[in-house]
Formats: sequence, structure tokens, C-alpha cells
Amino acid sequence: MNTMKKWNNVVSVITAIIGFSIITLAKKFPIKAEGDPGAGFWPLMLGTLLVICAIVLFISNIIHKDKEEKKNVILSSDANKCVYSMMGIIVIFCIGLYVLGFYISTLIFIPVVMYILEVRNKRLMIMTSVLTVSAIYVIFDVLLKTQFPSPIFLS
Repeated sequence: MNTMKKWNNVVSVITAIIGFSIITLAKKFPIKAEGDPGAGFWPLMLGTLLVICAIVLFISNIIHKDKEEKKNVILSSDANKCVYSMMGIIVIFCIGLYVLGFYISTLIFIPVVMYILEVRNKRLMIMTSVLTVSAIYVIFDVLLKTQFPSPIFLS
């Protein structure tokens, strides 16, 4: 049976595994540099936060055991299908960052997400995408001289 208790336990275990994996990987980077946090500082903090959230969810699930056992989870609901499609789009975006680079991937990603969120005005989708990517380019690339992932065909 698909109860909230079961799925909360599954999510808490997966979250803890991801958190511990991030902590393990973060320890390969310096935690402290000369006067400022090193490259491993924030991943270590975020991994620790994930583990804490997993523990809180697990304990909350134990405390509210009876209430959570009564709730059924329907994994194939329309709302969940929207979440699954967003997760898939984010994975494709991450692959696109490597293949197409940041700017091209983001130009594609923004209107796709807007479409999934039921925005149908094509002009608004294009304007939002172009203005967002342009603002990111000006602020980060031009003013702050930050490097973004470039397409593999330009490497």
C-alpha cells in the first residue's frame, strides 16, 4: 500500500544518502582558504543540511506515525505528473549545459518550463527567455567576468 509513512521513509533515506555523498565529495576540496571559505565549504554545508532534513523527516514520521499511515499517496496524479516532467526537464537542462552551454540551454529551458506551467503566450515566453539570458550575460559575463559553461563544440 502506498502510504505517506512509507514514502516519507523512502525519501528520508534517499535524502540522507545524497547528503552523505555530497559531504564525502565536498571533503575532497579545501574547506578553508586564505581568509575565506574554500571550494568545499558550501557543498559541505548543503550536504549537512540535507542530512539534517532527512533526520527531521524520519523523526517526524515516527512521531506522526498513525496520521501518516492513514494518508494514501497517488503517484500517478496529474499534479505529480507535472512534477515528474519538471524533474525530467531539469535533467535534460543539466545535460544541455554540458552539450550546448549555459546560454543556449537556458534560452531553451525557460520557455519549456513556462509551457509546462501552462503559459501559452509565445511572445511572453520568448521575451522572458531573451531578457533573462541577456541580463545574466550583462551582469555575470560582462560586469563580473564570470565564466559559464560553454558548448562542447566550442571547447
